[in-house]
Amino acid sequence: MKNKIGLIILILLLGYGIIRIGVGTVLLAQTSEIISFEELNDATLEVEKFINARSSKQLVPFTTSGYFAYILVMGILLTAGAVGIIARGKWGFYLLWIYIAMHAALFVNYQEINPKIIVLAIQIILLVVLTYLRPAKRLN
Repeated sequence: MKNKIGLIILILLLGYGIIRIGVGTVLLAQTSEIISFEELNDATLEVEKFINARSSKQLVPFTTSGYFAYILVMGILLTAGAVGIIARGKWGFYLLWIYIAMHAALFVNYQEINPKIIVLAIQIILLVVLTYLRPAKRLN
């Protein structure tokens, strides 16, 4: 039973990672003018406004493209980490903890707490639970 619950959690994390990869890729392509969809302009402008409004508070300044590349890397780590834990590899946990650290670093970088911190807290809880539900296989 605990294996099934672990797999459900991992499928959710995998799905969220794939969404992050898709969003990061599409919005990065939009800001890099590789693609041009009118429907995506509002999303890119909203992020650009967010970044510009906090430009004096950022510890590490991001461009809009840089922010979307960061989101893309986070998605890759989340997806690969979930796959790693599905395969019972210890490296999957490492990748997910790096993803968690990158997510937390965004809050530190912008020196702002917003409702997305709830998603981060839930992901930390899920990762801790996964260490119990789907421990990595030990190599002998």
